Order: sequence, then structure tokens, then C-alpha cells
Amino acid sequence: MLAVVSQKLPVGCVYKAKGNLVIWLLAAKTAFDLDESAIASFADISIKTLRQRLKKTTPLSSPASERFDRLAQLALLSETVFEARGAAEGWIVTPTDSLGGEAPFFLCRTELGGRQAYRVLRAIEWGGPV
Repeated sequence: MLAVVSQKLPVGCVYKAKGNLVIWLLAAKTAFDLDESAIASFADISIKTLRQRLKKTTPLSSPASERFDRLAQLALLSETVFEARGAAEGWIVTPTDSLGGEAPFFLCRTELGGRQAYRVLRAIEWGGPV
């Protein structure tokens, strides 16, 4: 997402590659310094399935693709709001009281959670109550 796959791919490449499991998973894992269990949980698959799909480069399911799409959109906005890649990456993976003690990353698993994280980020951007 922000420092997509060791900063070799621009975010736009990941954003446009909705069905490419390898790019999505590696981008999220690299950008947010996550382990396999966090990525598997986010994609709603087991670690064993994650490893098999990475080997076979199986496309994401529609729901998983939507989760990563929400995450990519939030990552792009957070980099704009914080004006620093490191701060944006840190905000996305850090639990925050404004989101009920959840990290924005994990809230992107659902549409409602993604919207809540987006609203908090907009409030930060505009200096409103969070």
C-alpha cells in the first residue's frame, strides 16, 4: 500500500490489481509490517490456505478483494492527511480510542468499519472532533 512491496511498486499498481492475490497480500504485509496470521485474518482465510494461494497465485475472492480495496483507499488518504508515509503506516496499524480501541487496518474488514476509519481520518484532516 504505502511503501508497496519494498517501495518498488506505486500504490496505484496495487489499487488497480484487485484480483492479484500476491501483490495485494505482499503489499499489505510489507507496508504495514504484518505477519502471516494478520494477513490471513484480514483476508478471512487460514494461514495454510494463504500459503497455498500465494504459491498458486490464486485471485482473491470478491469479499477479500473489497477489504483490500478499502485498505488501499484508506492508505492513500492517510498518507495525504499525515503528509508522511511512516506516520500514515503507523496510524493504520495502531489501535485508537476513536475507533473503539481497534486499528483502522482491522476495521477495513467490513464496509462499516472502513467507513468509520475513513470518517476519523477526515476528522483528523479537518481538525474536527474525533
